[in-house]
Amino acid sequence: MRTFPTTLLRDRALSDIAARQHGLVTAAQLRAVGLDSAAIARRVEAGRLHRRYRGVYSVGPLSRDGELMAAVLAGGSGALLSHWAAAELHGLTPYRASLIEVVVPSKRQAPPGTKYHRTRIHWRDVTDRKRIPVTSVARLLVDLTDAVHVPHEITAVIREAAYLGAYSLLATMDARRRANGRRNVALLDEAIALYEAGSAGTRSKEETRTIVLLNHAGLPTPIVNAELLGEEVDFRWPEDRLVVELDGPHHGRATDRRDDAALDAKLRAAGYEVVRTRTPEEVVAVLRARR
Repeated sequence: MRTFPTTLLRDRALSDIAARQHGLVTAAQLRAVGLDSAAIARRVEAGRLHRRYRGVYSVGPLSRDGELMAAVLAGGSGALLSHWAAAELHGLTPYRASLIEVVVPSKRQAPPGTKYHRTRIHWRDVTDRKRIPVTSVARLLVDLTDAVHVPHEITAVIREAAYLGAYSLLATMDARRRANGRRNVALLDEAIALYEAGSAGTRSKEETRTIVLLNHAGLPTPIVNAELLGEEVDFRWPEDRLVVELDGPHHGRATDRRDDAALDAKLRAAGYEVVRTRTPEEVVAVLRARR
């Protein structure tokens, strides 16, 4: 084992480690450079180290990548960032994960703000991004089946991954076969089918809530964010020739109103009924009124 006889050399070694780990060091790494528990405690008291999780310390403020890395380091050897936190790290969702989830190969107590999933981790499930250990995109898609409300949420991740060149149907089906026995894995099959049918999946939490409400009401599920006459429309029921747009706050701008009017005219000229709504509840009301 290397020895670090001076404080200067120890500090330099710790700085190098922290630079590779988004400002973080583990207790094992601190001990490896010659700091015992008392020395670590003194550095914490002096503000030179900051305890993030049990056995995980930072040398200063943490970036978002540092927060994600800290949860993985706390998970021990073999831990991987997973679920929506993995989607965030891979750049496959515009949203910041509200809970940092990590898959771990052995049972471990998850610290506050995190959730650990003890599971078997195949070598093909392992990758890294920004030097943070994370599940592969294929394994991520499997894991999301336990974290979504509707398959359209996974479809949106698939579409973004495909756009970035990170989606492989072959790799995804390989990961899916290894997930046999997981209770919700059929959602992945639905998500893939939606993507291959041209859907971009749900782009917002309000669109996701719309599908959930329609399902709960026993109403037909539309085609979501798919192309029609060269335009992408929010919700379409082909058998009814009905298009419903769920307009966000930006649709109040003059330029957006003109674009919306042009789209509506184009669709109506082709024989579609077009309804514009503001909330998921209004979408449900439109469908109920037609039944």
